[in-house]
Amino acid sequence: MTVLLAEMTREQIKRAAPNAIAVLPTAAIEQHGPHMAILTDTLLCGTVAQRAAEQAADKVQVLVAPVLCYGNSHHHRPFAGVLSLSSATFMAAVTDILQGLALSGFRKLIVLNGHGGNTDSNAVVGLDFVNRLGHDVSIATGAYWDIARSALVEQGLVPSAQIPGHAGRFETSMVLGLRPELVDPEGMQQVKDTPKVGQGLFADLSGATMQVHGAWAASTGYSDNPALASAEEGKQLMEVVVKRVSEFFVAFNQAAG
Repeated sequence: MTVLLAEMTREQIKRAAPNAIAVLPTAAIEQHGPHMAILTDTLLCGTVAQRAAEQAADKVQVLVAPVLCYGNSHHHRPFAGVLSLSSATFMAAVTDILQGLALSGFRKLIVLNGHGGNTDSNAVVGLDFVNRLGHDVSIATGAYWDIARSALVEQGLVPSAQIPGHAGRFETSMVLGLRPELVDPEGMQQVKDTPKVGQGLFADLSGATMQVHGAWAASTGYSDNPALASAEEGKQLMEVVVKRVSEFFVAFNQAAG
């Protein structure tokens, strides 16, 4: 049985919705350094959602909506290949899609994020969807790497500070393990070790987020050191992430009742 909502008919969805979880993956189409395709976030988030839904299928039915591939990526606009939505437009799109799922009969909704610029917006949408708009649903929002972070650190694969980074070792390994043809060899020759930028870019402020005008334009457009990435590590990362996200789906189903 498919876990992809788009492959189902309206009648199949109507029957499944009351007892199933609907997952909306949110991602981005944006630059990922000189070495990776702009599809990166969409590819990774969609893959994680589908594989986790398949892995959880013996415990709960999880149906994955098509990835909302356009995200809030204005901070990447100093570079080419950034197709971004404004915060207001992105939040309106997520809200409208969730409303479609609720109207289809789903009462358990997850927004699984795959792009850092969407994280705060998704949280606000989830808050408003239940409390301001009054939809009778249970909803969870979160990024797949945050859901899996503790498991990834326990495995000793990538340091927590590099999860997810941007187009660095973590994401580059994941793409190499999944679609190696989307990592450009010539672009990989251009990358170098990039320490944290002192003026806010990827800075660790103990839970706070800092924005500095011009920081992205002055940067390489990627974090840490993509040259350390490998396909083998990427496959290991994907396995851990999928397992942890599938467990999250099951736990959410139980918590939502």
